[in-house]
Amino acid sequence: MFLRIGLVGVCLCAAITSICAEESLLGLPVPRDPKRPGAVVLHGGGRITDDVFDQFVELAGGKNASIVFVPSAGFRPSDYDTEEELVETLSRRYGSWVNLERNGRIRKFTFLYTDDPDDADDDDFCKPLERATGVWFSGGAQSRLNYRYVGSFPEKTRFQELLKDVLVRGGVVGGTSAGTAAIPEVMTMWEERDEYGSWPRVVAAHGLGLFDKAIVEQHFDARGGRLERFMGLLRDNERLNHLTTRAGSGEQMIGIGVEEPAALIARGNHLAVHGNGSVHLFLKSSAGRTISWHELKSGESAQLRRNLQQDVSLGREEVTLVR
Repeated sequence: MFLRIGLVGVCLCAAITSICAEESLLGLPVPRDPKRPGAVVLHGGGRITDDVFDQFVELAGGKNASIVFVPSAGFRPSDYDTEEELVETLSRRYGSWVNLERNGRIRKFTFLYTDDPDDADDDDFCKPLERATGVWFSGGAQSRLNYRYVGSFPEKTRFQELLKDVLVRGGVVGGTSAGTAAIPEVMTMWEERDEYGSWPRVVAAHGLGLFDKAIVEQHFDARGGRLERFMGLLRDNERLNHLTTRAGSGEQMIGIGVEEPAALIARGNHLAVHGNGSVHLFLKSSAGRTISWHELKSGESAQLRRNLQQDVSLGREEVTLVR
């Protein structure tokens, strides 16, 4: 059965101001100020387009922004002879981010990295997050983020708590590729197969926990087996219930697949797609036994809502991007 969705024209800036303080169906934290909900930016991988970059900076506060960049998925201090060599490498690789402060586009920019998981509970190490208005996670291997920053579930590290507080204060947290994968409570790590050509099974772990009612897959259109492994996890309600330790959570879990180089920006229940490519939303109904597949293209947005059957549905809008 196919769901017909009507399209209505609306300007992005108007849509953002209409976001209300209702419960986030993605499981995002409740904002301190209902008029300033925090945002997550889920980038699928590959090149970050100018509009995604600019939207992130704007959501972080523009000229008043304090952005913390976490490169740990791709860069480890132990791989460099000195910290100066690491910083020089990061500054070359992420020059467009470093130049935000140099060019006066934001107030402050900081790299935050470690090889020691104990730092995730260290007050001095985590201090840059206390005043951060935006935090970005680079691509690489999401297992490195899990190892360094994620507590022993359900316990959370100070790093995780302060990261969540960025959203509570109305800021933005985003990432690309591995950085995107690590943002939810349940994250995909890698896949396993019994033999060549067999159905892939995803290895799942616990992520940073910024939302807990959706799972995410990055590189959705660019790497073989992503749909199969992702749907295998999304359909496995029993496994999702076990991972979250909440009975019934799997039956309502939302699936989000992000193509390269698209980005989904979520604020409350409002979703908007930027960049080039599409975002795919998988919504469950009939106690988790039915999954509907919806594609949002770049420039479109949607509002998640509950229907009379208490299932999550999608009202789609056509958005004029503000560039």
